[in-house]
Amino acid sequence: MPGTLFVVATPIGNLEDLTFRAKRILGEVDLIAAEDTRRTSKLLAHYEIRKPMVSLREHNETREGPRLVARMRAGESIALVSDAGTPGIADPGARLVQAARAGGITVVPIPGASAVTALMSVSGAEAPEFSFFGFPPPKGTDREVWFARLAKTDHPVVFFEAPHRIERTLEECSKYLVDQQIIVARELTKINETLVTSPNIGSIGAIKAIGEFVVVVIPIVDAGFRQAQTADMQQAALKLFSIISAAPGISEDLAIELTALKLDLTPTDARKAVKKAKILVKQQNR
Repeated sequence: MPGTLFVVATPIGNLEDLTFRAKRILGEVDLIAAEDTRRTSKLLAHYEIRKPMVSLREHNETREGPRLVARMRAGESIALVSDAGTPGIADPGARLVQAARAGGITVVPIPGASAVTALMSVSGAEAPEFSFFGFPPPKGTDREVWFARLAKTDHPVVFFEAPHRIERTLEECSKYLVDQQIIVARELTKINETLVTSPNIGSIGAIKAIGEFVVVVIPIVDAGFRQAQTADMQQAALKLFSIISAAPGISEDLAIELTALKLDLTPTDARKAVKKAKILVKQQNR
């Protein structure tokens, strides 16, 4: 009889966040496939669990997947874990799950701690939906498009960032985001847990670039903001702003004020509409 693949969520920091069910499963399986066996060893040692492990990382998942499926088809049960949180969510694991399903193996989720939902729960965002954007692309056009999509999204967005890129990412957020509330969480559930909230990322200031980072962006959802986000309003605002600002002696701030007055918007909403329209034009001209 074939074994089972258990996709096990592990703590994102505090080891006490492992669920009773996850502890039992880790103690019962024949093998644990871990993203980093050294990190998983610390978790297992804390709970006095002794099980053989195999490394399953992004770079060897395609190679190791068929071997693990063969072991499960032979009757062994395997627990899949990542360094923290849930495998397959911005972590390795999806390919093994696909291979297991293709091989007729039962796949069982063992839910637990999640940095995404942990941060959303303390964000104070009153929204019926949110999106998870994973990690921003490291460079190039993909990164520009990613930030432009973030700026256009009209509901909360959660994303991860690596410590060596967090400062650059926060700087770029200040270029693309206008007046959104932004919460940066560092080392969630750990001793040095830090949450910094700001109306705009540019005013957050220095954040220690050490540890794991999760960011949530919460757009303003008042009526004026929603009106300013429609494509037609954005294009109308950009066209009017361009005409007014081209006149001699008209500053950008005055052009924004006149645009707002003409379109029955606040100056802040008019500025948002103009900026988003410029981003859209830039994307279309690529």
